[in-house]
Amino acid sequence: MNTEKTWYGPAHYKIKIKGHLCDQWVDWFEDMIVTYENGITNISGKILDQETLYGILFIIWDMGLQLISSNRIKSILCTKNT
Repeated sequence: MNTEKTWYGPAHYKIKIKGHLCDQWVDWFEDMIVTYENGITNISGKILDQETLYGILFIIWDMGLQLISSNRIKSILCTKNT
């Protein structure tokens, strides 16, 4: 079993959870876009670091929501301002 922990950098993610997330809980996912489709809540947007990703997944777990999927859609190129 490979136990190496690798972070591939900032990326766009799409996270799907079962059911319709009440509007009062949408604020917990600040800076993310929340949409609904056929009984599924889609949470998508930029995630810049692992801590943020884990934070979102923890909120989903802590709220007792059923995670369907978490997908890294594409990398974000970061540039330094000089």
